[in-house]
Amino acid sequence: MPALRRTAVVLLLALFGWKAASVSDNFSTTADEIAHLVSGYSYWTNNAYTLQPENGNLPQRWATLPLLAMKPNFPPADDPAVRGGDMWHAGYDFFYGLGNTPDLMLAAGRAMIALLGVALVALIFAWSRALFGWAGGWVSLGLAAFCPVLLAHAGLATSDLAAALGFTAALLTWWRLLHRVSPGRVLAAGGALGFLAVAKFSCVLFAPMAVILAVARLLRRTPLPVAFGAWRARLAGWRRAAALVGGGLAAAALAVAVIWAFYGFRYAAAPEGGEFIRAWDDVLITKPHAVAIDMADRVPSSETVPLAPGVVQKFVAWGRAHQVLPEAWLYGLAFVDRAGRLRMAYFAGEYRLTGWWEFFPTAFLLKTTLPALGLLLLAAFVPLWGPRSGGGRLAWRLLPLLTLLAVYWPFALTSPLNIGHRHLLPTYPALYILLGVVGWAAVRARRWKRRLVEIIVTLLVWHAVESLRARPYYLASFNELAGDPDTAHRHFIDSSLDWGQDLPGLRRWLDANARGEKLFISYFGSGDPLFEGIRATRVADNYFDLRPHQALPPLTGGVWCLSATMFERAYTAVRGPWSDAYEAEYQRLTAWLHHLNQQPKEAPPTDTDGTPMTREQLEKNLFNLEHLRFGRLCHFLRLRQPDAVIGHAILVFRLQDAEVNFALAAPRPELEAVAAMQGKF
Repeated sequence: MPALRRTAVVLLLALFGWKAASVSDNFSTTADEIAHLVSGYSYWTNNAYTLQPENGNLPQRWATLPLLAMKPNFPPADDPAVRGGDMWHAGYDFFYGLGNTPDLMLAAGRAMIALLGVALVALIFAWSRALFGWAGGWVSLGLAAFCPVLLAHAGLATSDLAAALGFTAALLTWWRLLHRVSPGRVLAAGGALGFLAVAKFSCVLFAPMAVILAVARLLRRTPLPVAFGAWRARLAGWRRAAALVGGGLAAAALAVAVIWAFYGFRYAAAPEGGEFIRAWDDVLITKPHAVAIDMADRVPSSETVPLAPGVVQKFVAWGRAHQVLPEAWLYGLAFVDRAGRLRMAYFAGEYRLTGWWEFFPTAFLLKTTLPALGLLLLAAFVPLWGPRSGGGRLAWRLLPLLTLLAVYWPFALTSPLNIGHRHLLPTYPALYILLGVVGWAAVRARRWKRRLVEIIVTLLVWHAVESLRARPYYLASFNELAGDPDTAHRHFIDSSLDWGQDLPGLRRWLDANARGEKLFISYFGSGDPLFEGIRATRVADNYFDLRPHQALPPLTGGVWCLSATMFERAYTAVRGPWSDAYEAEYQRLTAWLHHLNQQPKEAPPTDTDGTPMTREQLEKNLFNLEHLRFGRLCHFLRLRQPDAVIGHAILVFRLQDAEVNFALAAPRPELEAVAAMQGKF
């Protein structure tokens, strides 16, 4: 029986790894993956760390290990994008401009992250089994092995899965160190903390967790075993505190050594010059100022965010002065803090720079499977039907998991970084381990034992079925509370739904349904539609189109393919409802364009009143008008059913010339009336 159990565990772990890695062929690169892969390869081959320093050195190195054997062509070290820290242009060249095989590079990088996913699921099972025995271990393993959230990010070459593994491992090894100080446990805690520190900069949240757990351990007056070689002791009183401080400092020192190792034991980010994508003064906020984002309507933003240096900036400035940590690590920490102060985000039809406290709770409720939520509800009632003995000891053993949730969730609730449910990923392992308690309690229950076991098994099977139904669209999966998954963009976009991954699915649909038709696309992501065989006019996706972008391309009827993120216009200059101010600016710029087209081609551009225009003013007008046209079209389409939805993330509309002309030229009252009528049929 033990051999059979172990075989079943191995098979479930292998199944998880296969499910995560095997969907790669279905998807193009998500928005961040080219940045991770070009940066990781640069770390290995150039020993330079100016590319993407803010997203974890370790996962980027790990994902690009197979590329060292593949030896793809790489931009030269003196390439302006490489030297300037511009991972987007460098990544675009790496994938699409140098004759490499993007699909193979992407699949190899994703497979490496899938291995980290297997390690995480194994750790979830092992911790749960240690707490709750085999019954609890099976519950936790079943939840983790079929979790669409974990599968989604275990199948992407990004840093989120590595961060979840880092938090879980660091928490466990630190907790074990607090109960026995020995060289082995110091090494384990230091190594795990170092892993977390080079996985993602959310690692700073581990500091309060570690302090809370250390204080709790000191308040518990049981002796502390200490072992060094043949010497053994059980310490009490102040000696316990001294031993824990000593062990903690040793683990921290080892973690610092791990950080230095991943940056080549060199302070400078690049061996021969090189710059970060943003200046140091920007990420350190050396000049306090307020930030607002104005839209194409030219109405001053009502949402202004003051920026001033905080604790992170002061620590990083001190760290730079004394070179206590590698330059790139310090820069990454400051960059993440600066970027996290404000971020344009979308949630349920609203747009903000500073986020919503409801964002992550809603994302959790809608993207966690219903049976997993059911097990969570069941776990809340364990005290009513579970065994009545051993509760206090069990509560103590659960303290590190509860501490992670108690620290991480308040941070998430107050964070402006509301761009993706993935930022909750570190909480899922702790939750799934905790839910092992229902298995432990059910097999020990005095009443309803058989019924409880049946309920738990039913919920786990349902969870597995939901996972299989979501395949391969794990990233875009939502539970039944969200309604029709093809309308999930009404709630969430970006990395919660549409991260740019569905170009291959779009190509397959176009090949089957729209051969020879004129195509338009507004695409969010770092993939290349042309590389995927999609020859389309790109509209209003200037931020993501790294090819030469045609300003104000002619818009006609055809097949319009709109990423959900672009359809909701989160990353355009026209956000929110179509307003009087948008309409007025649209009419003004339309008249200006007519005026411009009447001028001789060799004449310098002027405004409608004859005032000469600078090149910057001309480009700004063209940019705003392109986005206003797109915003007006999306407003026209907002209540219309798309002709197809690809992977729940790309909306396809087949439009006639008359419809496009009406959307762009009709008087606003008529536009509103027709748009409203479309929603009724």
